[in-house]
Amino acid sequence: MNDSLARVGPRKQRGSWRRRLAIGAGVFAALCGLGYAVLLVLGVFTWQRLTEHDTKCCWEENATPEWMAGVMGFRVPQAATDRRAGFKTSSQYDVGLLTFTVTTAEADSFLQPLVPQGKKMLPNLDPKAPGYTRSDGFTHLGLPEPETFTEGMRHRPVCHGDAQTPESKALGLCAKIYAHEFQPGATRIYLWAAIEGDIGKPPAP
Repeated sequence: MNDSLARVGPRKQRGSWRRRLAIGAGVFAALCGLGYAVLLVLGVFTWQRLTEHDTKCCWEENATPEWMAGVMGFRVPQAATDRRAGFKTSSQYDVGLLTFTVTTAEADSFLQPLVPQGKKMLPNLDPKAPGYTRSDGFTHLGLPEPETFTEGMRHRPVCHGDAQTPESKALGLCAKIYAHEFQPGATRIYLWAAIEGDIGKPPAP
């Protein structure tokens, strides 16, 4: 009888130790899961705040179309209407925006000297969804992003000297050009450039 009781006692102790270990492991796992969830929520909140800040922050108020055209090195057609410009600074790179509307014939005359011989503007085969925005895009100027258009849209990157023309050699920045014929005979030109060097601030009005 006594031997039997002596054998039961250690088993109970070992079983109790295993239960305590299992409970401890469960508590540890729960705490780890809770900590991960808290970090995830904080990360999402921080990302949202940074995105909102990046979208609204650091746009220069005095960036005129004339100043931005001079910085980029583009000669805007005299007949261009609805001229708009933006200049955004950030810790990584600055962004310049310039856009205007011309007749489609004038748009062709503007684009032709900027495109290398034998090359052409490309259609938008991979459009963004309607309503797409970006923190350094044309939404800031009250316009839809050109990447959302397919009908009547053509685009191409251009850099200094790509074409052997005075217009191409005058470029001060590499830029993305979008040309959108939004109605027959009328085209809006969009120019977007990332700026890594310091070009200074636009002059006060």
